Amino acid sequence: MDLQWLVPLGGFLTVVGGGIAWLINRADKKRDSREAAVIQTLKDMVAELKKKLRWWERRDARRTRAGDNWRGQLLANQIKPEPAEWPEDPEEKDE
Repeated sequence: MDLQWLVPLGGFLTVVGGGIAWLINRADKKRDSREAAVIQTLKDMVAELKKKLRWWERRDARRTRAGDNWRGQLLANQIKPEPAEWPEDPEEKDE
């Protein structure tokens, strides 16, 4: 039996295997770059939301301090504020 066909078959399979490995490696690199882009986008969104949250907290604190000062002025001048106590915020219900 003549086995000379094994050498070209081995070379062919090596080339095909190398091509498949290259394609898989290329797909992995693209996936990694997309994942990195998504992660960076999410980090940017989290940073922006934290910035907005800090702004809203500062705004709320300013308004609360101003309201406390006005309430104190009313009480100092024997004026009964309406409502008598600060109202509580209603609980948010999940929809």
